[in-house]
Amino acid sequence: MTPLLLLVVLGLLFAYELYICTLAARRAGRPEDFLHAGGSLPGWAAIFVLPGIVLAALPLIDHVLLTARYGLQFGQVALGLVLVALCATLVQKRLWLAARLTRILSPVELLGTYYRSIALRIFLFAVLLLFAVPFAGLSLGWIGDLIQQATGGMVPRAAAVWVCGFFLFLAAVIGGWRGMIYVVAAQSLVLLVLLAFGGAFSAAAFDRLPFYASALVTPKGTLADQIPGVIQFSAGIGKEQVAGGLWTTVTILSFSLSLLGIVVSPAVTFLGNTGGNRPGFAVGHVWMTAGLACGLLLIVGPILAAGVAATDPAGLQAGAPGFGALIARFAKVDVLAAVCLVLLFVSALQIAFVFFAAAGAHILTLDLVLRFITPDLSPADRRLAGRIVLALVFAAAVLMAGFTLLAATVVASVTLSLSAQLLPAVLGLCWVRWFTRPAIITGLIVGTLFVFFTEPPGLMAFEALFLPLPWGRWPLTVHSAAWGLFFNVTACLLISAVTRGGAEEERRIRLHQAFVHDDPVRFGNGAARTAKWALVVIWTYFALGPGAILGNEFFSRPIFTEGGVQLGLPSLWVWQIVFWLAGVLLVWWLAYPVRLSFVPSSVRPLLTLEEPSAPFAHRRVPRWIAQTVERLAKRPKERDIPSPDHMAKRRR
Repeated sequence: MTPLLLLVVLGLLFAYELYICTLAARRAGRPEDFLHAGGSLPGWAAIFVLPGIVLAALPLIDHVLLTARYGLQFGQVALGLVLVALCATLVQKRLWLAARLTRILSPVELLGTYYRSIALRIFLFAVLLLFAVPFAGLSLGWIGDLIQQATGGMVPRAAAVWVCGFFLFLAAVIGGWRGMIYVVAAQSLVLLVLLAFGGAFSAAAFDRLPFYASALVTPKGTLADQIPGVIQFSAGIGKEQVAGGLWTTVTILSFSLSLLGIVVSPAVTFLGNTGGNRPGFAVGHVWMTAGLACGLLLIVGPILAAGVAATDPAGLQAGAPGFGALIARFAKVDVLAAVCLVLLFVSALQIAFVFFAAAGAHILTLDLVLRFITPDLSPADRRLAGRIVLALVFAAAVLMAGFTLLAATVVASVTLSLSAQLLPAVLGLCWVRWFTRPAIITGLIVGTLFVFFTEPPGLMAFEALFLPLPWGRWPLTVHSAAWGLFFNVTACLLISAVTRGGAEEERRIRLHQAFVHDDPVRFGNGAARTAKWALVVIWTYFALGPGAILGNEFFSRPIFTEGGVQLGLPSLWVWQIVFWLAGVLLVWWLAYPVRLSFVPSSVRPLLTLEEPSAPFAHRRVPRWIAQTVERLAKRPKERDIPSPDHMAKRRR
């Protein structure tokens, strides 16, 4: 592929992003809207942004490579996007409504005020920083690797990282929160279009569709078109190799639970809360995320993975396939198609980098700088503070991508799992009114410990300081997010049963009463409500849980016939398509008839959970922070100047 053409296309992409952010900056209202867009992002942004963020945070490039490595057993993970859409349908509108009722846009302040917990705020800040620095830095590092491969080393990895980081920072610092959401929405649309084009071109040019009949080529010992079992009693990755492949039904379900960490992450919650009065939640949840994004990933993912397996057999057998050979193969047929393939993955990685880094910087400015350090700034100074924090966060992510990519990989491995531990707290705010503060905090602590000791950071730290642990990563083929959530939810239920009641619960109930008053849902009577949630459980059991094992032979060797059936397609892939369509129907039922994704036309902010919670209201600043800021900000003319007599005494 001609490197110059790729660089020209990337340059045009950056120029277009700068143009969008410049228009957003010119049309901005008040200076403080730089940080939160005035809480009036357009509804079309919610339609396109969520599927792009989910595909980017999966991440897409890793999904294709793992599908090439493990075959259709990993392809089942694509159905996790339906579970993500179900979770978004359940919580996003309620979080938006809570933000409007309480006049609190930031998820850190919203959850911290609802539970009156400093510990919860600290945990939210920690998750926010994990997304903003190591997770975003890892995505930027992959951009550098991909551009270096695509240009044959003509553009070094370090140069690609620094140039991409600079231009994306420039767009963020010009356009603010509104500009960045417009950029992410545009890139999400480009991502979906290029994903469809990449699959169609690969199938037409290289005749990759027959792999559905003959199965993907996978390393020896890995089942290409079958799930290797319900669960395998393995000590975990690094301690014992799983027969047939890692992705049992328990692994698939538990990994899908980690994807819920995207929906309940502070960044995505902030995106939903800053939407206008009629955001397009329903269209984004049903048709874009569960429908288009999941369907494209389910169908196109294996096609691209088959191309990777065919062009890099040596890397496949070594367990580390790459895109370099596939890009070269595209370039032999059409150079522009190869550029589109590179742009597909670069767009996904750019979304992950710029969205989480920008969201982290804006929330840190709102909840740390303007709340505790400098609460009395003017509107213009607030915007300046936001730009300074943006520079610090982007610089940290770029430095990590450029110099410590291995450390970023290790630390980022716990990000989604730790974010998923926020699910009980978010459900408590949205639906389960009797979850108490001690229960939520205890659940977070227990869940974090189990995540930490079933992922590389905890395993490496413990074994370096003490003794080797008897288990490795994901013991019993259970993802760390599921280990944490199981004990997290158990602790929440048990402790809430003991500590519920009292003035704290009465204070929290006011928010739930406002939910019912302003926007009641249409679950129906008790039987209808039970039937709806039973269908969700049944779908999850057969699409992602133990029931998915039936898909191995359900359509190729059905139980009602004596022989096999020649479909020309793997039975597991047909099973995935069927449950994808059923999942879209299920999300539609909850989003539209039940109206879980429809927001009221107008909401009056009448509820005060605690103290006045306007975005920049003056709040009590901790004494040690106030004294430190006062010392640093004190001007020389205001300092105590020694008298002449005192100086004469010192000279004598």
